[in-house]
Amino acid sequence: MTDSEIEESGVSEVDLAEGADEDTGAESLQTLKERLTECKEKADSHFDRLQRLQADFANYKKRTAKETIESIEYANESLILSILDVVDNLERALDSIQRDPDVDHIKKGIEMILRQFHDVLKKEEVFPIESVGEIFDPHLHETIARVKCDSESGTIVEELQRGYRFKSKVIRPCMVKVAE
Repeated sequence: MTDSEIEESGVSEVDLAEGADEDTGAESLQTLKERLTECKEKADSHFDRLQRLQADFANYKKRTAKETIESIEYANESLILSILDVVDNLERALDSIQRDPDVDHIKKGIEMILRQFHDVLKKEEVFPIESVGEIFDPHLHETIARVKCDSESGTIVEELQRGYRFKSKVIRPCMVKVAE
């Protein structure tokens, strides 16, 4: 429109500028609404993903707790199977005593079973603690009595009950007599 046409129509230049701003404002409002919709969709998508991850993590925690409980319950299964082999041999030994009361055979059978027990313990990393002739160590030995003898004071002279170590931990100290 020319200036003369504008004057004839009764519309001022300010009115035209405001109309242009309204068109631009309407367009930018529409753009903002579209951006808001996009952002809301992204937020919903992220929220859904977060909920799935939380559910997955909760399931993971439940599963690992269950597996831990099961592994604790059945941790000694292989040890028990090894001991059952020894029990079977003890039962066979008792049966053979009734058929053959020869003391030498019985002694050999008991020695074989005892060796089998020691093998099971060794496989499970359970080892006897040496004591006789050693210096008393309160971490490894438990004094039952003190005796007067020719040995140096503090030396273990007799073992009353053997002690055992499981890996690096003492699970049963030796019961010993110590020289005064």
